[in-house]
Amino acid sequence: GNIMLAQKLQGIFSAAAKTPAAKPSAPALKSAAVFEQIKAGVSAALVKKTKAVFQFNITQGGKKAATWTVDLKNGDGAVHEGPPKSGKPGCTLTIADDDLVALTAGKLDAMKAFMSGKLKVSGNIMLAQKLSSLFSANAKL
Repeated sequence: GNIMLAQKLQGIFSAAAKTPAAKPSAPALKSAAVFEQIKAGVSAALVKKTKAVFQFNITQGGKKAATWTVDLKNGDGAVHEGPPKSGKPGCTLTIADDDLVALTAGKLDAMKAFMSGKLKVSGNIMLAQKLSSLFSANAKL
């Protein structure tokens, strides 16, 4: 091949590395697709049955990467990225991105994840049990 082109590429790469705007973007979280699936399954009937707001703190590499809210208490329910729009969540779950995907796909048992520390729950832990129906309804991923 043309070695001169390879040297030009090297120059482009080193210039890009020095440019602050060339920061690599954070890798997309796999769990975003899980929340899109959950969003599609939220209904007024599910809200009536669940009556709770859940906050998910998604981690990647041990650092918080995203926060999602699953509101199954108000109106017809809602799923959005970010903390709850009003009030506090009844239950907050902290889990790694890959573990949430495995959990919702049925490849990771929620109780084992909790006992091993992969899933941390704060707030009303009994509410977390209501999530099993939501995940099983969305296990078609």
